[in-house]
Amino acid sequence: MDKRGCMITYPVEGHGKNTIKSAIRLGANKIILMDEDESYKDLFTELGLITDVRPIIKDDASSVVSSAAGLISDAKKEHDDVSVLLLPANPVITTGVYIAACMEKVKVLTPVSDVEMKHLAIPIFPFANLNENEIFVLKKIMEKEEIGARNLLNIIKKECSKILFPEKPGKVKEKSELRYIQRILNKLEKMGLIEKEKKGINFVWKPSSFGKLISGREERKKY
Repeated sequence: MDKRGCMITYPVEGHGKNTIKSAIRLGANKIILMDEDESYKDLFTELGLITDVRPIIKDDASSVVSSAAGLISDAKKEHDDVSVLLLPANPVITTGVYIAACMEKVKVLTPVSDVEMKHLAIPIFPFANLNENEIFVLKKIMEKEEIGARNLLNIIKKECSKILFPEKPGKVKEKSELRYIQRILNKLEKMGLIEKEKKGINFVWKPSSFGKLISGREERKKY
C-alpha cells in the first residue's frame, strides 16, 4: 500500500491551480480524475504528480454516487490517505461525489477562495455513523428490496451470525435476536434510509428513496 496521499477530483475548467494547491497541501503524489481532461493531465505531469483517469458514470445522481463510491473504495485499498477535492461542477456531480465521500468516510476539501482551501468535516450525513451490523442489515434490505424482520433474521443467521450475535454464555433466544434486529430497523427508519409497509398482519421493510440513492441501488438495477 502506498503511504503517500491520493486525491480524487472531478476536473473543472479554470480550477487547475486550486487542485495543485490542494495536492501539495495534502502531500498527495497521485491525482485521480473522474473525467478526461488533457489540460489537467499535462499540468500535473509537468509537476511530477502521478495522474490516473477513472471516469465515473454521470447518467443521474444515483449513478454518480455508486460509481464515485466504488472509485474511492478502490483508492483506499491502494493508499493510506485518500481525500476528495470538490470543485464547483454540475450540481448533480458535486452532490453525488460528496455523498460518496461521506459514505466512504474520507476527508473532503473545497476551495472558498483562490488561496484558501476549506476542509469539510465528515461525517455530515447520519448514515456515515452506521456500525458494521447496521450497514449489513441495510445492505440486505437493499438487495431483497422488501423483507420481513423474521426472514431478515434467518438470512443474518446463515450469513454472519457471529458478527451480529457473538457467542455468549448461554443460548441467545430468538426473541432477543428479533428485538436486536428491530432496534437496528428502527434506527435505519429514523434516519430515513428504510421504510415499513404493512402487508396482511405483518410489516415488511423496504429501502426508501434516499436509501436507494446513497446505495446506488437504482443505478445497479439498470445492468
